[in-house]
Amino acid sequence: MQRILQNACKIGMEKPVVLKFTALRATVSGILLIVVLSACTSSTTLYERWSNDAYQGPKLEKVLVIGVFKDDIRRRAFESAFVKELQAMGEKGVAGYTLTPPNENFKNKEEILEAVKKSGVDSVLITSFKGVIEKEREVPPRMDYVPSMGMRYGRYGYGYGYPGYYGATYDVVYRPGYTVKDTIVQLDTRVFSVATQEMVWAGKTKSVNPATGEEIVQELVKIVVRDMKASGLIK
Repeated sequence: MQRILQNACKIGMEKPVVLKFTALRATVSGILLIVVLSACTSSTTLYERWSNDAYQGPKLEKVLVIGVFKDDIRRRAFESAFVKELQAMGEKGVAGYTLTPPNENFKNKEEILEAVKKSGVDSVLITSFKGVIEKEREVPPRMDYVPSMGMRYGRYGYGYGYPGYYGATYDVVYRPGYTVKDTIVQLDTRVFSVATQEMVWAGKTKSVNPATGEEIVQELVKIVVRDMKASGLIK
């Protein structure tokens, strides 16, 4: 357990100080481990959103997904992953690259409208990359409680049996504070109705310490679909 906690998030820290005490519940170590590991995972959040309350059109059922990225390979990967996630959630989507030229080759608005007509979609979703921010933050010192692995006599024998569950010995591990660097990916997503050509939904998201681009897309799709359903724009 100590080794797992020491290597959590792969952040180098000074050697911890270990103290011995008596615990009421050894399960506290499991709770602390969950907290430590959950702090290492990526988190995509919708920090700004808007929906068109005046929209009176039908609920949107099929969306054309367009990713605005300088790299066309990244655009294709984003659109394909987005459509795949949409389909997994029971929604319909079409990847924009299958109908339109690379972003840098768009000549005018008519090209996008022509692609919309070919696909038979009723809405267009455009996600643009707004940049990556790196921020440092201070993690304060803390004390972790880890059960000792020594043998204790119990009513039913040696070891951590039911009677030894209470009053078990545990180590208090002191960890000094340290500095970590967070990587934040920012995206801007907007949805337009084909029938009215009006924007019906918009949102800004940030993903903290994502492991892969696919992870960002998976979380982004869930956020967008969930919020649009709550807004009454899709079924």
